Amino acid sequence: MASSRDETVPLLATARDSILSRPASTCPARNLNFDEAEKLAAESVVKHPENGRLFPLTTPMSDLGTLGTGVGLYFNFVQYASIALALMCVFTLPVMISNFAGSFAFNPDEQIGFPRNIIVASSLGNRPPNQPLLLHSIMDFLCTLAFFGFLIYYRRAQLKAQRAIETRVVTAADYSIRVTNLPADVTEEEISDHFAHFGDIAKMDGLDQVTVCYRGYAERARLLDLREKAEEDLEQFSVQMQSPITFPDAREGHAAASKVLDRAAAELHALERRRGKEWVSCGTAFVTFKLESSARLCLQQHLRPSLLQSIFTPRSQHTPARLFRGTLPLKVSQAPQPSDIIWDNMEVTPHSRALRLAGTSCVALLLLLIATGLIAAVNGKHFFIGNEGVLLASLLNVVAVLIIIVSNVSMFVLIPVLSAFEAHTTKGQMELHIMLRLWLFQVLNTMIAAFMFWDASRNKEGQTNWGHWFADGGFLIINVIFGDATLMNAIEFFRPFDVIIPRRQQAPYCMTQKRLNRVYAAPQLSLGMRYQMILKHLTLALALGSAMPLVYWLITLLCGVTYWIDKWNVLRLYKKPAKSNGDVGKVAAVYIAPLSLLLHLCLAPYFYTVVVSCPTELSCTPNPLLTPTFILLGVAAAIVVVLWHPTLYREPEGVEWEQVREREVPYSCIHGIEQYRPQHPWADTQYVGARTTDSPIGNRNQSHSTTRPVERPSRGGKSTDDDGEIGICVF
Repeated sequence: MASSRDETVPLLATARDSILSRPASTCPARNLNFDEAEKLAAESVVKHPENGRLFPLTTPMSDLGTLGTGVGLYFNFVQYASIALALMCVFTLPVMISNFAGSFAFNPDEQIGFPRNIIVASSLGNRPPNQPLLLHSIMDFLCTLAFFGFLIYYRRAQLKAQRAIETRVVTAADYSIRVTNLPADVTEEEISDHFAHFGDIAKMDGLDQVTVCYRGYAERARLLDLREKAEEDLEQFSVQMQSPITFPDAREGHAAASKVLDRAAAELHALERRRGKEWVSCGTAFVTFKLESSARLCLQQHLRPSLLQSIFTPRSQHTPARLFRGTLPLKVSQAPQPSDIIWDNMEVTPHSRALRLAGTSCVALLLLLIATGLIAAVNGKHFFIGNEGVLLASLLNVVAVLIIIVSNVSMFVLIPVLSAFEAHTTKGQMELHIMLRLWLFQVLNTMIAAFMFWDASRNKEGQTNWGHWFADGGFLIINVIFGDATLMNAIEFFRPFDVIIPRRQQAPYCMTQKRLNRVYAAPQLSLGMRYQMILKHLTLALALGSAMPLVYWLITLLCGVTYWIDKWNVLRLYKKPAKSNGDVGKVAAVYIAPLSLLLHLCLAPYFYTVVVSCPTELSCTPNPLLTPTFILLGVAAAIVVVLWHPTLYREPEGVEWEQVREREVPYSCIHGIEQYRPQHPWADTQYVGARTTDSPIGNRNQSHSTTRPVERPSRGGKSTDDDGEIGICVF
């Protein structure tokens, strides 16, 4: 490990060094080691597996295989989206020049001031009506082909990068399966015997790598966390009691923490006694084979045919998998990465999880309706207060932008809480739900708010038209994109809530090194939060790009800035993220991006129609002058629909994957490979309360041949401290 400060302290830049600089300590305990706290935070950042140094910022993301597939695919997505949007900026440059040739935006009678007149001048609203838009149609057609072409290219590159990462980096998931629909009284020996005919089960320290999820784990994990927090508080108050004048409430706090610690220890004691009498499975287990080929064979045997395959395939060709205990069909799937599993949620039933999902969706919908209602109230002259006393359009716009940004920020706080309540079994699933909800909420919130400003302002004659909508609704969208992106990237770069404020406000009052280390802990990357911001602005750019080409330029700049901020944070600040698969990236590339492109092809004819045929109305009959436009956009839509599935779903063929997988390296020979062990297994040997009681409860890990299954001693989820940085042993 390098000892130089710039390689160990995860400070982002000179501009932030003064903000993140160590605060002057005002606590009476002068023996705290701030350097140690900073060093521990720095050591959690990803390092090069060979020399232990930080990765250079120029390192290609495809070379960071130890971060998992999901992180690399996110950076590829942002990079290729920037390239595609940059090309679309080039295509729309003649369109913007053509729009600037109009005279509507700078007409004094229209009463459109700066800077709104610049936005109107670059949009369709500056063009006179009843004129063909052949140039716009051709450029729009080329933009559609360019974006879809880059999307296809990215998807090919994404799949190849995924294969490259998964080829070079061997993980526990390559050897493991997830088994569900198990009976409540299942034992590990039964599972091992059932799957042994596919190949040898992997062993570590003489124990089969079979992990059964038991009921009561979530409660035990909660009690252990409560006990740890109480012990930390007890230590903190013990130090404070040495200065009773400075901390007069320390004694009461110490007594309260002692009670919490005793109660947690007693509940853990009782829970362990109940578990010792009856071990009930959640119906889920993880099985790790010695060889990867055994896991692949097991997955193939348990692959369920689709409905059409089951109808048209003769029954004689079906090879059903063995039934568990001769009667129970098991569901077998590829296991997620061990660090991606949320063990606390394993005992939540699918029915309960579905009910939670429905409830949280209703809450998110309610918040959307509230935000929409507030914006309607702001622009309420047609909804509530009639035509008298209309507020200035600029004031309406500012208030509406604030409402949108506040509602978006509130969703940033609420959605992760709701997603945690839904009890997803993997972090990847939770990130996916966070991404989808935030993306959909913010797009709908922004678009609905913008179209409410259809007639927020008028000219001297009291008339409004689409030119005024671009001055109001279009200006609102530009403000939301710029303000939201600036705010979120600034928060992501400076990390005020989990880095700056805790280190400056809480660190000076820490009494123990453990509490100080917790305050200085490195933040974590949330792929769902970062994906949603890129996808939201990408969707807004495609939806409005035909009418407002300026948004292409803004979103291109946003993607470039976001890429480098996130890359800096991943390589310099963030805790090494949990390994996740590419599900979030797949949804973004295969579903959301093409749907956004189809939204563009639906809104483009609408904008062309109303601007050319009826600039003072919200809808009207298309003008015959737009026939070439409709033909070009129809051809583009047909291309997207026809090529969507074969180009974005089908994986590229290659032999390197199979050649590498034919090496058949045993699981136990992979250096640093993870194991399927929860963070708090049923293996603690004692539960200590505030009064220090020794209790050998929970020491069930000695027997592997008992009639009831037991979980073996934890190795922290990993076999070494390398956290899955893979190196293959030499025979």
